[in-house]
Amino acid sequence: MNYAPLTLPIFPLPVFLLVGGITRLRIFEPRYLKMIKIATQGEGFVIWLNPQTSEKPLIKWGSWVEVVNFDQGKDGVLEIDVKCKALVKIQSIEKDLDDLHFGTVCETFHWSQGIDGNSIVELSDSLEEVFVNNNMFNELYPDRYSQNPNWVVARWLEILPVNLAVKSAFVDVHSYDEAKHFVQSIIGQNKNR
Repeated sequence: MNYAPLTLPIFPLPVFLLVGGITRLRIFEPRYLKMIKIATQGEGFVIWLNPQTSEKPLIKWGSWVEVVNFDQGKDGVLEIDVKCKALVKIQSIEKDLDDLHFGTVCETFHWSQGIDGNSIVELSDSLEEVFVNNNMFNELYPDRYSQNPNWVVARWLEILPVNLAVKSAFVDVHSYDEAKHFVQSIIGQNKNR
């Protein structure tokens, strides 16, 4: 882990992504095309969940991602797949002349990087059903770690249609048990319907 501060491009976007999570983004604004160029020549960029663009962010963390795939949509728009390699604390944010955000960030450990020794078969099986029934998720995750409960809980948190503020509560390094129980309560409710 690199705990020394880094300066990385920041992409304000309402996407919740934990370590190991992958998502597809469509990039068309010139400033974000510039961001991708910088990110691919450097160390990636940070997805910042905060919709505000103030100097003092309400949300002081982000998902440090690397580009793992480039493609072009049917409409000619650049599509990239990004994978979260770590969560970062955002220490400061500035804008350049192109209105692109840059932040001084510091990597932080998160429970999604660990492995819980307890099996959660119901959550693993139901997540596998999601992958099988959703072509995009299946394509984004050719390698799945369904035997790692931390990985399974993190993927469920990312895809559940829950308010982003609720999801953000599970960014705390010690929130794994709460996150697991939260996901189990929602999946359990849907199974009983």
